[in-house]
Amino acid sequence: MRIIFRNLFILSVLMLLVQACATSNADAPLSENQKAAEINVQLGLRYIGKGEYKLADEKLRRALRQDPRSATANWVFALLQERLGEHEVAEKHFRKAISLDPKDSKAHNNYGTFLCKQDRVLEAEKEFLLAVKNPLYSEASSAYANAGTCFLKVPDKIKAEEYFQKSLGLNALQRSALYQMGLLSFERQEYEQASIYFQKYESVAKHNSRSLWMAYQTEVSLGNQGKADDYAHQLKRSFPASQEARLLAESYWNARSKQQ
Repeated sequence: MRIIFRNLFILSVLMLLVQACATSNADAPLSENQKAAEINVQLGLRYIGKGEYKLADEKLRRALRQDPRSATANWVFALLQERLGEHEVAEKHFRKAISLDPKDSKAHNNYGTFLCKQDRVLEAEKEFLLAVKNPLYSEASSAYANAGTCFLKVPDKIKAEEYFQKSLGLNALQRSALYQMGLLSFERQEYEQASIYFQKYESVAKHNSRSLWMAYQTEVSLGNQGKADDYAHQLKRSFPASQEARLLAESYWNARSKQQ
C-alpha cells in the first residue's frame, strides 16, 4: 500500500512539473512576488523528485514568503513536510491550501491521500469526492482509485470496488485501479477477469513482486502454463530476494514432490 501511495505522489510531482502552477484567480495578472513564488514551487518540486529535501524545503519556504496566499505553494510544502515526518505541519498547510482555493482538486486529492495514510478513511473519502467534483480535473480517475485503495484499509472491498470501477470508467488504463481489481478478482476466483486486469496493468506499468506472483497464480489456475512460466521467470529475474520469489520456489518444490 505504501508503494502505491509513493508512486501516486511521484506521479503528482511529475504532473505538476509539466503544468503551470495554479493560483486562486488564474485570470488576474501575477505580481512579481507571485511569479517568483511559482518558480520556487517548481524548483522545490524538482528537488523533491531528486530526494534533495533540504533544498526543496528552502525553495518552498521562500515561495511561501513571496506569496503566502498561494494554494499550490501551501499544499506542495505540505507534501514535503509529510515526507519529512512533520505531519502536524503538513496538515496545517493542506488545510490552508484548501481554504485559499476550495476548488483546487489537486490539493483535495493529495490531502485525501495524506488522511488515508493515517487511517482517517471517511475524512479522506470526503477529500477525494471534493477533488472529482470539479468536472475539469484531469486526474479524477486517480482520485477515485485513491478512494478505492483507502477503503481496502477498512476493509470494505465492496465500496473499494465501486470506486475502482468509477476510476476505470473515466480511464480504462488507470494503473492502480487495474492492479487492485486484478487482486480482488483473483480473491473471488474470477481468474479470467483477473487475467484481463493484470494484462492491462502490465501495458501501463511495471510489475512488482506481488503483481507478478498473483498473475502467475492466475494463469496457473486457468491452465495457461506458458503465460504462468513467463511471469515466473520475470519474478525470479527481477525480484529474486522477494517473499513472492520464495513462495514461487516452494510451489515448484511442492509440485515436484506430488509428481514423485
